[in-house]
Amino acid sequence: MAVYRFKVYLEDNEDVFRDVDIKASQNFEQLHTIIQEAFKFDAKHSASFFVSDDYWRKGQEITLRKEDLPLDEEEIRQKVDPKKLMSEVKIAKYIEQPHQRFVYVFDPNVQWTFLIEMIKIVEENAKLNYPTIVKSIGNAPKQYKQVNLAKEELSPDMAMAAMLEDLDDDEEAYKPEDTAEEGVEEDDINSLEGEEGEEGEESEENFEEEDSGDSDFGYDKEDDN
Repeated sequence: MAVYRFKVYLEDNEDVFRDVDIKASQNFEQLHTIIQEAFKFDAKHSASFFVSDDYWRKGQEITLRKEDLPLDEEEIRQKVDPKKLMSEVKIAKYIEQPHQRFVYVFDPNVQWTFLIEMIKIVEENAKLNYPTIVKSIGNAPKQYKQVNLAKEELSPDMAMAAMLEDLDDDEEAYKPEDTAEEGVEEDDINSLEGEEGEEGEESEENFEEEDSGDSDFGYDKEDDN
């Protein structure tokens, strides 16, 4: 049986990608699950695949949840390509060219967008459980790190975990460096204070001497008499 190998990468970062193998007979929900596993996401939000052309323009939508399907029959009749359900659509149905492309959008509130391209067809390996991850390059992004999700979208545990993670990062960013070795020792402080004291006394003595001496005009006050 044919096995498709897809390269899955972030829309805004091609350096972070995963290669996954999936059988032609498997469905889009299984592809969704392996992508979530590959990028360590929690799979708690809705998602959709879009059949794409060579320019990543979105076409037919294949969605994860039944509630995302149109309910109005008139709406369904008017649409040329109504939404389909991932669990009911096999991968092979939309493989139309050797480098078939899909756009995968996870969590509509955040719009995590991944670009998917078929890179080859390989033989099935009886020792592997499909779908499977065959290559991982780059660190996966933190799902809740770079976005401010609406509170209702997060469970209490998830919200607390995200908050604690941000606090840890802030503490690390503002943690003062260890400057103990560069600090001024007590003896140095005392010596500095001593020098300042001596300079102060010397200045007062000079002032008294200048005040008691002759004026700058070269004559004494008695000469005016």
